[in-house]
Amino acid sequence: MNKRLLFIVSFFFYCPFFVKAQTKSLNYYLQQGKTNSPLLSNYQNQIESLGLDSLKLKATYGPQVMANGNLTYAPVIHGWGYDNAITNGQNVSALMLVTKPIIGKNNLSTRLQSFSIDKAITSNQSKISQKALEQGITQQYIACYGSQQQLALASEILSFLKKEDTTLRKLAQSSVFKQTDYLSFKVSLQQQLLIKEQLKTQLLNDLGSLNYLCGIQDSAFQNLEAPNIEISHPLAFDSSAYAKSYRLDSIKNSNDAKIINLNYKPTLSAFADGGYQSSLAYKSYKNLGVSVGLNFSLPIYDGKQRKASLLQNMLLEDSRQKQRDFAKQQYQQKALQLQQQILQYDQLIHQGEDQMKYAKTLINAEKLQLQTGDVRMTDYLLSIHNYLDLRTNIIQNNLSKMLLIAQLNNLILQ
Repeated sequence: MNKRLLFIVSFFFYCPFFVKAQTKSLNYYLQQGKTNSPLLSNYQNQIESLGLDSLKLKATYGPQVMANGNLTYAPVIHGWGYDNAITNGQNVSALMLVTKPIIGKNNLSTRLQSFSIDKAITSNQSKISQKALEQGITQQYIACYGSQQQLALASEILSFLKKEDTTLRKLAQSSVFKQTDYLSFKVSLQQQLLIKEQLKTQLLNDLGSLNYLCGIQDSAFQNLEAPNIEISHPLAFDSSAYAKSYRLDSIKNSNDAKIINLNYKPTLSAFADGGYQSSLAYKSYKNLGVSVGLNFSLPIYDGKQRKASLLQNMLLEDSRQKQRDFAKQQYQQKALQLQQQILQYDQLIHQGEDQMKYAKTLINAEKLQLQTGDVRMTDYLLSIHNYLDLRTNIIQNNLSKMLLIAQLNNLILQ
């Protein structure tokens, strides 16, 4: 007896037919998508890498220490060989070399600023990419939720028709209406069964696309919560992250121009070495020593490369300004267009809900008349299909409205 009870309990726990589908929200999929996104991870790695580049540059302009060793022998055989005045015949050296560029603070800070700008650009681009990812996931989630709503509606209509089937069969047997009318009803019932199965397949495919987009490995049905998408007023373009990207590009162009000019300024570096260096010709044990010096470099003529580089920089800035102005116009037009479309769908939804009240009242009235034969079966089925079409349109209009709100909210990014 205990074994049988244990078997029943185990069956209910482990049999997949008794496992209730979990209810998941839009926020769950958004979090999964951001966590699994290799693009967002790559942006974060780029930001950290730019911080390391900044440290590398500081180290480059700091003291550099290097150890050098050299051992050469240049023999002269029967008068043939290198000139001893140059080679000394042989040479042994073991030196420790220290070099240090001597630059102004503005030089180093300007070059370091380029990494700070690149980090800001990458961080801002990461925000924009994350917003685009969220929008894509939200759109697919809304599509899945729409398929779920359509399936629920199909199930509701199918349940209603099955309940009517018993009553209508009895009425047909009582010759209240023709058998052919009852067969028409059965055809509609079978069509609704097929529609339900098609919608189940569509929902499963939509869920698969949603999981694929979020990097989730799952093929089971899920119950989805209604997406909580509230309309928000978009920011002014100049306050958005999209405008910030153009401002950062301008700062980068300006800083690049400064670096171009810095590359043509004179450079000075100091060096010092110490160790052993000898030709082994005379008192080699005394050839321990040190040396210090300065290295000066001044660019004089480069074939007008500096002028060409600065001109290229100016062309980049000109393109940036035109792109920014065009993007601002698109941003403002998009926000206005989305707001107008949302209002239009609000009106369509309100009208559809009013019509649905009348359609439902008509079905109830014809249902009563059907029992007395005062209404034709075809008219009754037509009323049901009209009600179904109205409900479907309301669902689709609500989904379209949510998609528009999601697009409008996508413009809100600081």
